[in-house]
Amino acid sequence: MVNARKVVGVLLGAALPVVALVAPAGAQGTQVGESTAYQANARHDGSVADSLIGAPPLTKKWSRDLGGSVSYPIVAGGRVFATAKSPSGYGTTLYAVNARTGKNAWAPVNLAGTDWWSALAYGGGRLYALNGDGVLTAFDPATGAKIWTAALPGQYSFTSAPTYADGVVYTGGAGSGGTLYAVDAASGTVRWTQSVMNGDESSPAVTAEGVYVSYACEQTYAFSPASGSPLWHHDTDCEGGGGRTPVLADGGVWVRDAAVKTPTVLDAGTGAVRGTYTAGGPAPVPAFDGRRGYFVDSGVLQERDSRTLASSWTFNGDSQLDTAPIVVNGYVYVGSRTGHLWALNGATGKSVWSTSVGAPINAPDEQNPSQPLTGLGAGDGVVVVPATNLLVAYGQPVNGAGGRPPAGTPSVHPVSR
Repeated sequence: MVNARKVVGVLLGAALPVVALVAPAGAQGTQVGESTAYQANARHDGSVADSLIGAPPLTKKWSRDLGGSVSYPIVAGGRVFATAKSPSGYGTTLYAVNARTGKNAWAPVNLAGTDWWSALAYGGGRLYALNGDGVLTAFDPATGAKIWTAALPGQYSFTSAPTYADGVVYTGGAGSGGTLYAVDAASGTVRWTQSVMNGDESSPAVTAEGVYVSYACEQTYAFSPASGSPLWHHDTDCEGGGGRTPVLADGGVWVRDAAVKTPTVLDAGTGAVRGTYTAGGPAPVPAFDGRRGYFVDSGVLQERDSRTLASSWTFNGDSQLDTAPIVVNGYVYVGSRTGHLWALNGATGKSVWSTSVGAPINAPDEQNPSQPLTGLGAGDGVVVVPATNLLVAYGQPVNGAGGRPPAGTPSVHPVSR
């Protein structure tokens, strides 16, 4: 089902802030990264630091066929969690596998629903799963036991991946207008709601300063995480169905829209337009590592400075790059619809490793609830790739070197929380 769009005008986009937690220069010790939300973390900036993941090349650790289109992974607590489209009828299935072996950590769980969409988040020692009907369930990630289940009120169509931050799960719903929800992660009770236009396909990006969402025509909002009080609204001269997940990076909110060829960067504190850049079409969400941003557009990966928006390199690969990129220890990972995965030096754009995953790596579909939202993930020593029906993990070769950032990258990277 394609979301209808009511275009009344044409506009420009938005940008947002990044709060980076960094290790002190020269710090030692093992740092185990996690992917706790869509695009790795609550900021959705795609950045993971994990000293257990070696410098590429990596080797395949395991591969699982889940029988249907596979979602982005959550990687935390020694496990990989993902959902897969039911091969018969509506609904999706939740899988939990051991990050080291790929074997089931606990039995698969039917998430039901009247569509094929579902999405996951992790935090506070719990896993959270949302289906397309707005049923949000908290699981014990070690056993798969259900802790609570809540039916989110007032809407009937849910396509916004949940985000956990500081004891709260945030998500959006649509059907009659749009609603942003803040749900208590301990009990499943709704703490607050806010009306938005129109509640589709925007996973909330969250910091201690704000909850940020962006919908069709770059209708972008910032709310107080604690109370839901409006902070600002980037209003435009059109509205409609659909939306895109924003990214918080370098003090900006980076927003996109299917109909806008010049995505916008908004100031995270004020909502003022900080800049725009050119995109050839509906592009996946960018990733960031400090001031370096990585953008996939029209089959090509391009680096941009987060302030000047100038580009220092592009990478064509097979000219069919389609995933949202992620950055792991300074290396950029990106996949192709032909089933190839690349690792690039984030500073130079030089390809340092590539492999065939074994199936097409689907682009994230941010317009139709016809399958789970796709994306790469990393943590607990592995880079995890959903490729059509496959879930594939890559890690450090036996006795291989690990964790070294590529030459020319900063020695300190944002830590995924």
